[in-house]
Amino acid sequence: MSEESCYPGDAEGERRMAYEDLIKSIESAAEEKKQEVLRNAEREVEAILREAETESSAIHAQYLEKAKRDLILENNRQKFLAKQEVKKRISAVRQKLIDDAFSRSKEKISGIRSDPSYPALYERLTREVISALAGEEIILHIDPADSKICSDVLKKTGIVCDIMQDITTIGGLSGTSADGRIRAYNTLESRMERIRDTSTLEIINLILGGPDG
Repeated sequence: MSEESCYPGDAEGERRMAYEDLIKSIESAAEEKKQEVLRNAEREVEAILREAETESSAIHAQYLEKAKRDLILENNRQKFLAKQEVKKRISAVRQKLIDDAFSRSKEKISGIRSDPSYPALYERLTREVISALAGEEIILHIDPADSKICSDVLKKTGIVCDIMQDITTIGGLSGTSADGRIRAYNTLESRMERIRDTSTLEIINLILGGPDG
């Protein structure tokens, strides 16, 4: 064969090599592109995970803070309820002590009519009723047990008024205007009730040394 006969084969080989290089170049570029896509994807996934973790931490912190607030509120509520229960019990004990004190006082004065000081007391109570009804036609309401002492007081004071023996009391009396519009209660029971209503704090101080804060 002559030298010219080798040229076509050499050209074909060169074309084959060029084709193979092109294929390799394309494959290399594709691989590089694939790697770039994978790297980008990994970065995106990492970013998403970080964001999700941050959001999760924030949500967890919010729930934790809410749980703390709820716990504090519940703790305060329980303390308040416990304090109110203690106050309620103390109040009940105090009220019983007050009731007992008044019951004992009522028992002590139940026999006051036999006390030498009762006539003077009755006169003072009568004058208070008359004063409260000044300017009115007065009707005195008394216990039949005080009939004589009431008559003696009216004679002594010169007071003129009608008397009705229509109440039962351990002592004292009441009065009304003739038309019934004005009433003046001055029995020992009514006076004790007024004392109970107006002097509860003083009684509490005497019994227990003052109210709770």
